[in-house]
Amino acid sequence: GMSGAAIYDALESSPELISLNMTGVLLVYSSLFARWAFVVKPQNLLLAGCHVTNVAAQGNQLRRAVEYKKENGKDEEVNDILVKAGATAAAGTACLLAG
Repeated sequence: GMSGAAIYDALESSPELISLNMTGVLLVYSSLFARWAFVVKPQNLLLAGCHVTNVAAQGNQLRRAVEYKKENGKDEEVNDILVKAGATAAAGTACLLAG
């Protein structure tokens, strides 16, 4: 579902329609659930594969959106999203290291 929609959008839709906030949320969501599907017993490799595919598809959508926004002079918006992403990544890493 989500993976197919992102792949279809990458092929058919304009990058101006991509929400950087939603793409970031989907990246985090699928990353967490891919890891969860891999570590549960018994492993759910089909679910993990779906989420890994979605991480790749959303990463591509993020790349397309950032390139589009930079080409159209929206550097401020891109920098704002990157700062939020960095803070989220740092907090997530701290949580993982803390246990």
